[in-house]
Amino acid sequence: MQIKQLQLSQTAAADLEVWLVEDHRLPIINIEFAFIGGSSLDANQHGLAYLMSALLDEGAGELDDQAFHKALDETATHLHFSATRDIINGSLKMLTKHKERAADLLHMAMFEPHFSEAATARVKAQIIASIRSASTNPSEVAAKKLMKLCFGEHAYGNLVKGSEQSLNALNQTDLVHAAQQNFNADHPYLVIVGDVNESEAEALVSRIFSGRKNLSKPAKQVEEAEFVGIGQTQHHVMDVPQAVVNFALPSVAQNDPSFMSLMVLNHILGGGGFSSRLMEEIREKRGLTYGIHTSLIPLKHGSLITGNAATSADKMAETIKILRQEIEKMHDKGVTDEELENAKTYLTGAYPLRFDTGSKIAHQLLSMQYFDFGIGFIDQRNNLVNKVSKDEIGIMAARLLDVKNMAQVTVGPAE
Repeated sequence: MQIKQLQLSQTAAADLEVWLVEDHRLPIINIEFAFIGGSSLDANQHGLAYLMSALLDEGAGELDDQAFHKALDETATHLHFSATRDIINGSLKMLTKHKERAADLLHMAMFEPHFSEAATARVKAQIIASIRSASTNPSEVAAKKLMKLCFGEHAYGNLVKGSEQSLNALNQTDLVHAAQQNFNADHPYLVIVGDVNESEAEALVSRIFSGRKNLSKPAKQVEEAEFVGIGQTQHHVMDVPQAVVNFALPSVAQNDPSFMSLMVLNHILGGGGFSSRLMEEIREKRGLTYGIHTSLIPLKHGSLITGNAATSADKMAETIKILRQEIEKMHDKGVTDEELENAKTYLTGAYPLRFDTGSKIAHQLLSMQYFDFGIGFIDQRNNLVNKVSKDEIGIMAARLLDVKNMAQVTVGPAE
């Protein structure tokens, strides 16, 4: 796979980092893009970025909401936006023969959204319904409470979707300002994969970003997030048959030189499904839970190692005891040679599956851009995994897997 970095001349797109992968086997083009911003820039208007991103295809330019969706359907174009804590991201999948029309629709959505009163009320109601539903789900409650416990008053501790109260306080002026702030922010990322050559790709980018103001820096800056939940535990009472536990430890950024060691460590600890140590000890040997896993959350200003498990309330104490024992054991003794080799075999063997469709390729390349990995990372990645040593993992485990630092949230019956 050949990845090309486009050199753009158009002023409105001059700061874009655009990568192109040509693939002419099917008449399909995939575009993935991201703008630094997201809910971390919401300030006290929690849920603003999420609501704004959900409304971008609800009428734009000369098209109202119904006409906009009809235009997408008539051209078989898939357009999607979403907001995370760090970015506003989106994807556009289109047929080659409709690429100009699809590009125009994307341009309108980003730079000419309507945010009509009717559409805003309807989408607010949908989000509020999802918030209410999540409030009765112990896993959702634990996940939200854990982020607040870890990050406190930092923007990362706030709810990405906001609350019913914060959403109802948002108006059209707020939404217009959020769109202008995010889509004119400095240095967006963009990847194009599919049936398009360099000149056609540059023409598409110019069409999409025509008229962009290209601000030199974001209107707001996000501070580095301190992990304030060190050693803290919380229990939230909910009358449900199963209790859940969510936990977190401070981590390193994805572009940290030692991240590969952490990725292998996480696979062995709880990220590797049935081959992971936590699954073996807690589910297979003791039958305490159907599943337990860990994952890495590489946020731009403060990363986490997180995990969760669900079990009956009367088994939660034992589950947490074994969980902490296994983390402490890896902290003190690292991993075995067999665990390391099995993890490397899986991580290197599964990596090509991330590139078996155009949309997957675009998604992976966008992540590489975002974390400044460089175009050559695809060819280097498996070698970097294979170079990870048992000693390096031991150092990483001793550095990060200290149970005294673990933040823990349980949700379930009072007892």
